[in-house]
Amino acid sequence: MKTAALLLSLALLLSACAPAGPSQAEVQGSAQALAAGWLETQAALPTETTAPSDTPQPSPTVVVPSETPTETATLSPTPAFTATPFGYMNPSDFATAQADKNDGNAPLVLNNQTSEEVRLVILSPVQREFTFTKSFTVIIPVDAYTYRAWIGKTGPLNGSFRITNGDKHQLIFHNDRINFSEP
Repeated sequence: MKTAALLLSLALLLSACAPAGPSQAEVQGSAQALAAGWLETQAALPTETTAPSDTPQPSPTVVVPSETPTETATLSPTPAFTATPFGYMNPSDFATAQADKNDGNAPLVLNNQTSEEVRLVILSPVQREFTFTKSFTVIIPVDAYTYRAWIGKTGPLNGSFRITNGDKHQLIFHNDRINFSEP
């Protein structure tokens, strides 16, 4: 019991010497500072937004058919731009094209060995179309090409060829096949 009495008296002595707790004014000031910080935090949070309402759709347009015929515009594909010549050659141009083999272009003879009309569509790298019954020469850039052709009612015949230099190349059209000749 002596120990308990000693501890109790020691506890009373120490609590009497300890500093006093915060005053009522200090507690109130701390509470106000915490409340103000909480309000600032709440003001910075995003507010709840309502979902958008249904947007009204335009009413359907009724088209009344006209008794007068109108023209309809049709779009035709525009070929890709190429800075190199691509087209028919005049006989005088052939000698010039064959002489300048470093310009990145080459003469291509479309040699029709049939009595039929030939329709040749070059599909890539640029799209060009030729319809002919007689042989002729075009100038095309050095590149790899794919094509589709019809010889009379035969076709389509699909194939590819590669222009490798400025020399004269030939596509030779037979009744049932197409041959490519390179120099």
